Amino acid sequence: MKKNLSVVVISLTPFDEQGRLDEVALRRQFGRLRDAGCSVYAAGSGSSEGYSLTTVERDRVLAIAVEELKGKVQVRAMGCEPRQASEMVSFLQAAERSGVDAAQIFSLEIGHGAKPTPAEMDQYYSTAIGSTSLPVYLSSHQAAGYFLPLDLVERMVKRFPNVAGIAYGGTDTTYLADLIARVGDRIEVHCAGPGMALTTLGLGGNGFMGGEGNLSPALVASVINAFGARDYDQVRESYSKLMLFTAVNNKYGGSSMRAMKPLMNALGLPGGMLRPPRLPISGADLEEVVKAVLRIQIPGLPAPIAAGRK
Repeated sequence: MKKNLSVVVISLTPFDEQGRLDEVALRRQFGRLRDAGCSVYAAGSGSSEGYSLTTVERDRVLAIAVEELKGKVQVRAMGCEPRQASEMVSFLQAAERSGVDAAQIFSLEIGHGAKPTPAEMDQYYSTAIGSTSLPVYLSSHQAAGYFLPLDLVERMVKRFPNVAGIAYGGTDTTYLADLIARVGDRIEVHCAGPGMALTTLGLGGNGFMGGEGNLSPALVASVINAFGARDYDQVRESYSKLMLFTAVNNKYGGSSMRAMKPLMNALGLPGGMLRPPRLPISGADLEEVVKAVLRIQIPGLPAPIAAGRK
């Protein structure tokens, strides 16, 4: 069976100088992702600064995402980690009203470092998945402090036909291999972040996701496209550049967007402002980031600005 390969970019959310949602910049950013053929997550807790969005703003972001992306690339609602099932149910209902193609179900975060038991996870996922007719994507991510038991994942896939995929955000190759072996013939399996991208593809998964594509959608798309075309020289070139950029970005905050937004602004791209309490990197750090990124020669960056920098 031929796999449907894809990269999913968690879109940033631009804010203006007054801290308001910058709809013009947001549409421009969605257009960049769309034109590169990337699937898109909107209003997520990491790269999208979803925790800083009001409910009204979140719904507006999803509405704009649908207007700009639906029917051209897959558009998904990402949301934030919930403390209780009712929060996720409410988010899924909002996502369904917005008209997105799918939504993610984040791991339950019950607070104060506590981890849910297998029985509590079973109840949470049964409630959340069963509350919507939307295709849903599960998340098993180290940021939650635990990973989903594979027996639970397999049980949810068997029970609910609207489970469309799962993203694994860890570094355990044996977990990933077992995950793909158990459910990879029925749902999509992506890794969260590019670090395990080639491992995921090599094991028979569908691709990767993350916020790195906000800078250059063409770069992340080229990894997937080259792999699908079996152009492994291009895979090596594109993936090497992606990981070089990832190292620079992670050094200065990664998915916090503390470096990504100032970098994009410096290159004339629609990054926008951060929302407090997040603060951008210093001007001196930004100079180093710009120099490092331009040395990588990433495709899709504005040529006149890049050429003018030393």
